[in-house]
Amino acid sequence: ALPISHKGLYHSLQKTLKFFQTFAMLELAHCAIGIVHTSVLVTAVQVSSRIFMVWFITNSIRQIQNEESVLLFLVVWTITEITRYSFYTFNLLNHLPYFIKWARYNLFIILYPVGVVGELMTIYAALPYVHRTSMYSLRLPNKYNVSFDYYYFLLIVMCSYIPLFPQLYFHMLRQRRKVLHGEVIVEKED
Repeated sequence: ALPISHKGLYHSLQKTLKFFQTFAMLELAHCAIGIVHTSVLVTAVQVSSRIFMVWFITNSIRQIQNEESVLLFLVVWTITEITRYSFYTFNLLNHLPYFIKWARYNLFIILYPVGVVGELMTIYAALPYVHRTSMYSLRLPNKYNVSFDYYYFLLIVMCSYIPLFPQLYFHMLRQRRKVLHGEVIVEKED
């Protein structure tokens, strides 16, 4: 029997992953024009986070593409997207099965934190390579008289999960209470 391994999974999926995650930028337009009733700001944070993970971490640093953390966030993203797009599709067709609605507003309770852990572990795995190669960094002196260090930028990105994750997670919990339990929740404007 062949050994089962996740090694090479990213390489096999990368074109499809890059296409669909980049294409997800249309979700911002869908929110803005009201096709989908979701906050533009929340959607922007989620879409930009995924595009960043795909293009500026996993695609750019081949050395981390076989990390278990990549498998972790890919599995979570896949389950999340199947659930979310099933929800949107059935909702637009005015035929939303309760199971799809239930999955949309319950699976995130586990998937969201697990996905964040996968993303953070992947960025963490990228740090030594980025530091060693000065990838995407710009050192002084240069003709622009500007300095940028991608390594420190990634540390800031990782730290940004501390205030952003709870806000997004609790937003989803409020949505869950409203949709599944009919609670009226007064939220501040975005």
